[in-house]
Amino acid sequence: MSRLIVFKLVFAVITIALLAFQVAIWKKIKPKISASTRYKLYRFLYYAMVISSQTLMWVGVFYPGRGLATTYPEWYEPIHRVLLAITYSHAFWLFPLALFWLLGMGLKRILSPRLPLLKEKGIEDEVSRADFLRKAGGAALTGINLLPAVTSVAAISGMFLGSREIWVNQKTIRIKNLHDDLKGLKIAQISDIHIGNLIGERYLHFAQGLIRAAKVDYIVATGDILDNNNAFLPTAAKFFADLEALAPGRLLASMGNHDYIDDGAEAARTYAQAGARMLVNDSTLATRGRGVLQFAGLDYPPMGKTRSDTMRMYFAHVQKKLRSDIPVVLLNHHPSDFEYLKTQRVDLVLSGHTHGGQVQLSSERNSIFNSGHWLYKYYIDHYEENGAQLYVNRGLGHWFPLRVQCPPEITVFTLV
Repeated sequence: MSRLIVFKLVFAVITIALLAFQVAIWKKIKPKISASTRYKLYRFLYYAMVISSQTLMWVGVFYPGRGLATTYPEWYEPIHRVLLAITYSHAFWLFPLALFWLLGMGLKRILSPRLPLLKEKGIEDEVSRADFLRKAGGAALTGINLLPAVTSVAAISGMFLGSREIWVNQKTIRIKNLHDDLKGLKIAQISDIHIGNLIGERYLHFAQGLIRAAKVDYIVATGDILDNNNAFLPTAAKFFADLEALAPGRLLASMGNHDYIDDGAEAARTYAQAGARMLVNDSTLATRGRGVLQFAGLDYPPMGKTRSDTMRMYFAHVQKKLRSDIPVVLLNHHPSDFEYLKTQRVDLVLSGHTHGGQVQLSSERNSIFNSGHWLYKYYIDHYEENGAQLYVNRGLGHWFPLRVQCPPEITVFTLV
């Protein structure tokens, strides 16, 4: 059974649990509003919210790139944002609540037949088993009502702790046939910066300081520089200009899917004007002494087209520019493409996209408790197959500020 099928089955269980939880919430709310003349309206609005938000979740998972999120007209945009907000609340608030509720209901069924009636000297206690369960249930519901606040605190903690403490990850990479003059060359990789409402100048300035301290020879950015709005291009341009000053003429970048959410052509021009050498189906040479290294980069395929087939076409175009006797470092945003690229003559592929899953609950990379493993074969850190290597960066930014044991990352490679 493929990982995608397993994920869809797990997702189905989650959404059914969420729906059951929403029904339970409605039953709790119903007595308080049933006497209202607007009861039917409230009931309609409540279930309209539930059904529409869950539908959006299903469309996004089962038909990626084909749902309303990529094709909606202008008038639908504010509606879509509301639905997206509800979807996030489902994913990060209501699922834990549903889990606690279902667990509580299961424990109640297990324990209720075994709870003895309290008696003292042959006289029944005033608190019967039914009363006890009713009061325990009320206390449990009070706790459940407080859980959204608890999860909010957890999310805020994730924002200011797990999502803000950048890890400078030092990695040594052995490249076959690397010239002696290139040994010791340092490359800093950043990816998935998502400059926007959640990632601003202060955070970027801190990241820039970490890169400066690493004293690298080249800096590469592997896509998703912006989050989803070209209004933040000036911030991105300033960040790239500052990075270029650290490695003049040695800042390289490729495009990711988020760079194309608004106007990708404008974004690429802005990055280039700020000093980045854009490797959009292109290549360039890096030299040190008598050593030569090839950097190449693939564009991100447009929405509506099969990504893997388009990527192969892009690579075939770039491959014509590459020399077979010189090592190749390829910038390519989506790590799943390594399944094909490892069969080609590429020494090291640098990718991002997955953010490492952002939640790592196990030290075992292929554990079911790590969210990235549900969707991707390659989703975090270093892989080596068929003589080719892949590194998947955890991302410098995020689209949702919650990270658990998966900090934002600047990777510093030393080639040997």
